[in-house]
Amino acid sequence: MHSLAAAYTTFYEHCPVLKAPSREVMETRLLLCQLTGQTLRRGMDLLGIGTPERL
Repeated sequence: MHSLAAAYTTFYEHCPVLKAPSREVMETRLLLCQLTGQTLRRGMDLLGIGTPERL
């Protein structure tokens, strides 16, 4: 999970989501953010570690 979180951080730093060059790119990046969040939350849950609803 650490490697996923690190890769997501790098993506988020280098690829603007809300200021993406087009609506399609923004929607794709938002979906990637959502799916990454779900994956991290599920992994933390399986480990018995609570996660906040929002950051």
